[in-house]
Amino acid sequence: MLKLKNISVAFKDNKVLDQLDFSATEGEVIGIAAPNGTGKTTMFNVISNYLKPDEGKVVFQGQYEYKSEKDQVKIYQGLTNLPNQDDLFEDLSGVDHIKLFANMWNGKKKGIQSIIDELNMDHYVRNKVKTYSLGMRQRLCFAMMRAADSSVMLMDEVMNGLDISNVSLISDKLIEMKHEGKLMFVASHLLENLDIYADRVLFLRGGKIVHEHDVNNNDETFIKLELNPTEYENFIQKHDVPENHHYISKRLLCIPFSTLPSPDQMEWIEIALEYNHDELDISTLGTLEFYEKYYHDISYIRN
Repeated sequence: MLKLKNISVAFKDNKVLDQLDFSATEGEVIGIAAPNGTGKTTMFNVISNYLKPDEGKVVFQGQYEYKSEKDQVKIYQGLTNLPNQDDLFEDLSGVDHIKLFANMWNGKKKGIQSIIDELNMDHYVRNKVKTYSLGMRQRLCFAMMRAADSSVMLMDEVMNGLDISNVSLISDKLIEMKHEGKLMFVASHLLENLDIYADRVLFLRGGKIVHEHDVNNNDETFIKLELNPTEYENFIQKHDVPENHHYISKRLLCIPFSTLPSPDQMEWIEIALEYNHDELDISTLGTLEFYEKYYHDISYIRN
């Protein structure tokens, strides 16, 4: 449904995106886990045609590009960005905003009340926006996207300002929307939350995708040991640690477990118990751990 082909963007001597290339299809949630300054916003701006790349192109549905006015209209009909809270009109109600997006994208007012109900907004949505809290505003921005009902959605920090219960609510809605066939890109600093609804999580560094975490096919398990740098150096000198281990953020040693033969698994369990005493953590690596691997203490990454 959407393909970025060799996208490059530079600002003076700073190459923000470098031959970025990937594809996504309907019914997918693509998580973006990247610190500020790694190209996340630039990538969103290129997809939205707010910024022309120096090289490469964006292709929608295998045929539409931003090269002609006709194609642009077709793309804009199927693409929505999560509104910024600063763009809300203070003297309009939430209902007014939701109706506006529904009219602009699909011309349908039917279903607006169901969106209000499912996001628990009925007690405030008819009041003026200037009376809203941060969390109320964020739910309104999400409701506007729901009303637009576009096939492709770009969301930067969709959970901003939400409490735990509303983070859970929006997460459930994202899962529901991908089952409806929506393609969604979600950039978020709530890293463990991404594992709940994302199918893939992309990690950007140096203008490239340095890792793609396949959440749905993440079955490789690791023995995890909390070790400081000195303990880690002593450990790898004493034990024949597999080459494809990870030492993350100067604190966490992850030893591949599921790929080892059974006798080796038992041996490593015994070693791990010596260090962690009676506690043993054998689990997969999640988005949070990959984030630490690719953005924290790079000099300590052995793989």
